[in-house]
Amino acid sequence: MFLIAGVSPKTKVIDNTPRRCPECGLVRAYYNRVDHYFNLFFIPILRVKKGEPFLMCDRCSRPVAGFKEEYDSTCPDIQKTQCHHCGKTLGKDFRYCPYCGKSVARK
Repeated sequence: MFLIAGVSPKTKVIDNTPRRCPECGLVRAYYNRVDHYFNLFFIPILRVKKGEPFLMCDRCSRPVAGFKEEYDSTCPDIQKTQCHHCGKTLGKDFRYCPYCGKSVARK
């Protein structure tokens, strides 16, 4: 007889409120957490390690690091530009407009 067991990670969305991604500018970033579970025959049985929450954009598919918990585009130190499609004000480093979803053309 043999036993198949191990520990595997599982990503869980812990907050369904979308936040603005500072990388792409879309409001599609959610707080996630990676927990590690003890598996027995590939079935998660027991959580052995609780992960730390982090913000991850579901469009960029990478965690947002190095930014404040709530990204605020109204901060005075952030350079702003205007979307050429809908006319809304957005951060100069945005690649996509969070209001209309179109690509922001760089000059």
